[in-house]
Parts: sequence; structure tokens; C-alpha cells
Amino acid sequence: MDFSKLIEKVNVINPDDKNSIIDIVNKIDIDEDNFDQWVDSIFSDKINLFDMGKLPYIIDELYKTNDKLKFMLCCMLLESTCDKLDFITNLEKYPLFVAKFEALVNTLTTVYEHVDNGIANCVSLIIINNDPKFNYFDAEMKDRIINATKRKLEDILNYLKTQNINPLVYDDLEVIIDMSCYLNDKEISSIIDEIDHLGKNGNADIFIIKYKAINNMKISDEKLNILKQDSERLWLLYSIMEKLNINNIYLNDVSQESIAKSNMIRWLKCPTELGDIPDKIELLGEFTYNNTKCFAYKFSKSNFKISGDLLGVSGGFPIDKISSITSGYTFSKFENVSNDWKKQSNELVEFIVNCWKNRTENNK
Repeated sequence: MDFSKLIEKVNVINPDDKNSIIDIVNKIDIDEDNFDQWVDSIFSDKINLFDMGKLPYIIDELYKTNDKLKFMLCCMLLESTCDKLDFITNLEKYPLFVAKFEALVNTLTTVYEHVDNGIANCVSLIIINNDPKFNYFDAEMKDRIINATKRKLEDILNYLKTQNINPLVYDDLEVIIDMSCYLNDKEISSIIDEIDHLGKNGNADIFIIKYKAINNMKISDEKLNILKQDSERLWLLYSIMEKLNINNIYLNDVSQESIAKSNMIRWLKCPTELGDIPDKIELLGEFTYNNTKCFAYKFSKSNFKISGDLLGVSGGFPIDKISSITSGYTFSKFENVSNDWKKQSNELVEFIVNCWKNRTENNK
């Protein structure tokens, strides 16, 4: 399949038909002999003939391939269409081995400096997940990342000084700051400090604290205390500080139960679960399971399909230390709390453990 035929096939695909997408990628005819022809076509006006609402699904499949030339095709398509695509899939969720990441670095740099949309955020997350300290970026590429980051942060800073701020800007800010942690640039530090002093910045405040901790900057005690009391965001804050091994410095007065409660709320907020913060959540008690500590909660939400107090479990956490790390037992079947909540909670954990075992067996 040559470039022209690829355009035809992409423009009529059904995004839900995974097999047809795989089949298209398998039939792409790209080799060392015709590689230059593909390059010429991708970086020409012909690229505009693609349906930019369907091309991301082909890019997604190409991104996962271990075929070197097809992966290079993915890189070129990203560079050529990053300012034209309607969206991008969650490429950051796919694992990359070192050789693939090294091949991708220039594309990540090019896309990051050219766009300021969700595609740029995807690129940032790929970097955060694979090379947060920029060890695979040469000096020239790192400078390009730094300069683009300064521009993005300055644009956001100026926007935050205006009225009627769209809260989605804080999602962009969160990702940019997280990616900036190891850029070691004084101007970036200065801009982030100025943003910090403007006021509340949603979840970005957590990553401002992370940035300042890594870069030995003064952290706002006021913001830190606010986040400690925020049941919705405490788990994320503690998780980040724990990974940096500084949780005992900044969060030594945080209890395991408060982390567990935050973890429960985080799980409930998932779109596939409750989809929101419960109106009420109260601790029923704690119990041990398989040498871990678990916490049982009753929660409720108005207008939810099931009324009354529902049971949820958060855990299991280590017994010998305070931690955000769990054994994957956090769960709810959205059943009403019974008189024997402890027995019901143990049965709930048994249920999720068996689910994990069955999934593991099915994947063998």
C-alpha cells in the first residue's frame, strides 16, 4: 500500500473496527528503497488529504509497532500533522523500549515546540513517563524544549492575569510544570514562582510543590496545608512526595486513614465508577487482609442509581509505614452497607483479588 492508497483507506475507516486498522498498517509498503518517497509525500501538501479525525487511529497503531520504518512513519506523521489533527489518542500509556524512545526524541521536541494543545500534553507525558531527566535529549534539543516551555509558561502567566479564566488551562499548566522539573532553568523557575504567587491553580499547585521541592525552592506553607486538608487531592500529593522520598519532610503529620480516604475518593471519581465526588463519605473502620491494612467506608451520592449508604474499601496499605502505595484492593460493588460491615468488606476484597487472579490467568 503506497501513500495515496493509505489516504483512501484511512479516510473510510471505522475507528471502532480495530482489525481493519491493524490490517491497514500491516499492508503499508514502506522499505529502504521507497522510504524517501514516503518522506516527500508526508511533508507535502498531500498530507492535507487525510481525514484528520481518523488519522490518529492509524498513528496509534503505528506507534505500537516494532517495525522500525513504520515507527519512523508514525514519527513523520506526528511532525507533519500535529497542528492539523483533531485529537490524539493516549500514546503516553504505551510502553517504549529505549531504542524506540531514542528514535522518537526529535519528534517529541518538534511537536512540543510547535503546538500548545492536547497533542503537546501527550508529548509531555511521554517524556515524563520515559525520560523525565532528559537523559536522551542532546543539548540542542533540550534548549528547544526549554525555550518552548518558557513561551508556554509566559503565555499561561499572562492569561492567568486576565478575567474569566477557563479552568482547563490548569490541566495544561499541570503537565508543563511536571515536565519542567528537571530542566534546570532559572527563568522557568522564576515564571513558575510568579504563577504560584497568583493564587490557587487547581491540581497544578501539587506540581508546583513538586517542582519547588526538586529545585530547592521555598514551598508555600499555606498551599501545602490547604492540600493536606483536601481529601480529593491528598493522595496525589502524598504519592508524588513519596516517590521523591520527601514525604516525611513535608507531610509527616498526614495520617494513613486520610490518605486512604483520598484514595477512595479518587477511585470513586473515575468515569466508569461513581463518576464524581460522593456527597458523604465516612470511615466505618479498618481491618487487615493478607498482611496489609484496609479501610472500609460508607458513602452516598444524591441522584445516583442506588440510594442509601454504599460500601467501599481502600487498600491494602503497608502495615509498618504510612504510604500511598496500595495492593490494588480499592473497590466498590456499590452495595448497601450491611450490619456486619467488616465481613462484607473482607468479601469485597476477596472479590477483587479473585478478579485480578482470573484476569492474570486469562492473559497467559
